[in-house]
Amino acid sequence: MDEMELILKESFEKILEDFCDNDLLKESESNGVPTQLLETLEEFGVYLIGIDEAEGGSGFEKKHGLELAIIAGNYALPIPFTALLFRNWIAYQEKLDSKSHLSCGPFDQRIKINSEEEYLANGKIENIYGYTKGNDVLVIGTNERGEENLVLLDASQLDFKIKHNLANEPVYSFELINHSPKLVKLINPSVVNYYFSLQLLLNLAVATGALKKIVELTIEHGNTRIQFGKPISSFQMNKNNLSIMAESVKQAEIMTRTCIESLKDEMDQQYYLELMVAKLKVCEAISTATAIAHQIHAAMGFTQEHILHYYTRKLWSLRDEYQSESYWSQEISRFVLAEEKGLWEIITQ
Repeated sequence: MDEMELILKESFEKILEDFCDNDLLKESESNGVPTQLLETLEEFGVYLIGIDEAEGGSGFEKKHGLELAIIAGNYALPIPFTALLFRNWIAYQEKLDSKSHLSCGPFDQRIKINSEEEYLANGKIENIYGYTKGNDVLVIGTNERGEENLVLLDASQLDFKIKHNLANEPVYSFELINHSPKLVKLINPSVVNYYFSLQLLLNLAVATGALKKIVELTIEHGNTRIQFGKPISSFQMNKNNLSIMAESVKQAEIMTRTCIESLKDEMDQQYYLELMVAKLKVCEAISTATAIAHQIHAAMGFTQEHILHYYTRKLWSLRDEYQSESYWSQEISRFVLAEEKGLWEIITQ
């Protein structure tokens, strides 16, 4: 890590340290995104990390933005940081005009585009996280020839349905019936896969940061909570559970950081396999670590006065994004079965 990278991470962490306490997290659940924090980070230029300075960005590489996403997860940052970061990456990469009035849907979903009828769009998009009201929505659509397109949907024509996830964040969905998009642009499927890998990796980065935090909180609680005259972390059952928790989270962190470090501008099949395995390991770690954290904290971890539940509810919400563990297990199986090489060769190459 060079000096500029270190300054970037330390400065970002200092801002979050000053803002992200229990009171802010509680307030943001009731009142939405905290405006002052949102604007402070915008002034810092954090949403433009990974975009060349010549293009109006803040410089650095995308992997540095992903490292910041880990820090964001570690502080339960109550703003759609990864959604804004991804939006800007795509907007600048594709040279879209409405950069500041754009949100992105999940790139693992598809709508239908009828190129014979003025590119009318039909279909449904669900589980849009980090949407800003009034923004147009960028999604992926396929035409009757099976070609993939970037499709910019007009916000004025969208009838959103809103629900809230376990972290009490708004999640948007909509259905399209003969929608007239603002833009339809052919795109190579490999580029779509690369963009989706960025979305997925941002999700894993935030989850990794939050997982590390709940390990810290649980160890601290175990060392300070006294029962029968000694810390509860000294009881054998809790020792075993803490070691299981730490091991699971460390495995997830290693997988996520490996994917971040090996990120390139193009995605090959081996990288996609690593990403699928990382998603699976992070989901497993969420299930394991959150259960143990709440077991050791007991009822205290669910109270408004304690910060733990802000992390665990966020983790459960992140686990639900971009398909389930069973889906990714099946995808890994399909990938391995489709390869000419044997399983051992795939793993060890």
